[in-house]
Amino acid sequence: MKKSKLSIQDFGKSLLFPISLLSFMALFLGLSSALQNPNIIKYIPFLENGTIQNVIGLIKKMASLPFTFLPFLFALAIPLGMVKRDKEVAVYSAAVGYLALLLSMNFILELQGINPTTMDTKALVEGGMNETNAILKNSQFTNVLGLYVYNTNVIGGVIVGILTVIVHNNYRDTVLHESMTFYSGRRFVPIINTLFMAIVGAILTFIWPFINNVIMNLGTVISNAKVFGVFLYGMLEKLLNPTGMHHILNQTFRFTALGGVETIDGNNLVGCLQIFLYQLEHNLPFSTEATKYLAQGKILHMVFGMPGAVYAIIKCAKPENRKKVLAYYTAGLTAVILTGITEPIEFTFIFLSPILWIANSILTGLSFLIPYLLGVTIGNIQGGVIDWLVFGVLQGLQTKWYIYLVAGPIFFALYFFVYSFIIKKFNVNTIGRNEEMKATKNDKSSSLKAEDEEVAKTIVDGLGGVDNISDVDNCISRLRVVVKNPELINEDLIYKTDPMGIIRPAEKNIQIVYGGRITKIRSIVDDYIYALKEE
Repeated sequence: MKKSKLSIQDFGKSLLFPISLLSFMALFLGLSSALQNPNIIKYIPFLENGTIQNVIGLIKKMASLPFTFLPFLFALAIPLGMVKRDKEVAVYSAAVGYLALLLSMNFILELQGINPTTMDTKALVEGGMNETNAILKNSQFTNVLGLYVYNTNVIGGVIVGILTVIVHNNYRDTVLHESMTFYSGRRFVPIINTLFMAIVGAILTFIWPFINNVIMNLGTVISNAKVFGVFLYGMLEKLLNPTGMHHILNQTFRFTALGGVETIDGNNLVGCLQIFLYQLEHNLPFSTEATKYLAQGKILHMVFGMPGAVYAIIKCAKPENRKKVLAYYTAGLTAVILTGITEPIEFTFIFLSPILWIANSILTGLSFLIPYLLGVTIGNIQGGVIDWLVFGVLQGLQTKWYIYLVAGPIFFALYFFVYSFIIKKFNVNTIGRNEEMKATKNDKSSSLKAEDEEVAKTIVDGLGGVDNISDVDNCISRLRVVVKNPELINEDLIYKTDPMGIIRPAEKNIQIVYGGRITKIRSIVDDYIYALKEE
């Protein structure tokens, strides 16, 4: 059971590879779209210059790269995140396997007489099908890398990625007959994966219509839930946050029919993020149905709610501790307001009080619900000030970005009063409320001013030494480590490096939350371990 749980976490973590690229490139897509917006050009006349517009157009085209090839990127990212040894072989095998799946599916469809000509909407109508059904039938297919196949979208890439991990783990040590020894071991993995994915592609050709109908029906149920569905999504995403499984939830809505389906310019778009990015790229009005699960639902929570929560924690601290508490939260507040990374704040109270955790989740549900009810249309996925400016303010008044100027302060006050009430009513031991401030063991004045090597050494020693570490990875805010003997872990030692919190989701799995410092921490830990193994 524990092994299964760890695999699910690895899967959720692997999804961050394409999502991080998509999120970053979306900023350029948003900026370039704004600079091509006639309303913006009207106030900045020099943008009308043909050369400038061509450069902006090139940037916009390049920014659409992850959106255009997203299923393929998912197929590569999953083995990269889940495989422990010979990652490069697994990623290469996934690339070959994805092409094999497409070729196989295309071949079977051709045998069935299904191609762009026979599935053309006009041809289907001439064949006796009504126009609505003809559009729906046509939307089930698409061209991927020049091959006409069922539109499995991101799900196709995920299937290839997961199955490649299984194939890699089972066949990477295969030893063939001496006459075939050249093809043994790691070389055998892409070979067998090609054959395996060809079979999967053929099978998928016959069962995908059924799978697609199930997903579409689920999407209809959620769509019919309307207001409650939006609230429930926001609440569940926050409730799942400590487990890391919120990544699976939000990617499902962003890239499958659960997040909505819209037909635009004859293109059938599936998933709220893909719908929004298409509208953004083609300078089309944004749909409220496309953005209801996106950044607009996070802005109230992150830009206004989290500062309100921190203010409540500061006011509930002992007077002599309040300056220290403010100093402690300054970096975390900067991260959450600008980029939408909430863990540096949330993980200081989320394990102290289940009531605060539940209240935070309910308020997050409201932060998704309110913009939707007011008709806001701000997309992307981070939810910080940057998203508010790039995908709200710069896109014009039609996004209703100005609503946050009123709703934001109200949300700040709501968080402040709710948190203050719970902390005082249930005597929650948040930072600064006890005699010896709990944050002192995380005091930045000591360990963080030490040399990087000393910080890395402290982390590794706290994990039981380099020989006790099986795997080191990271997500957007956490150092994720698999150890051999969990009894050797010394959390007190790890806390000297000033983490925001420590999570033990499985017996041999530990996650150390560093927030915005995670990239540097991961780098120095990797360098330290590598240096020790080279000695």
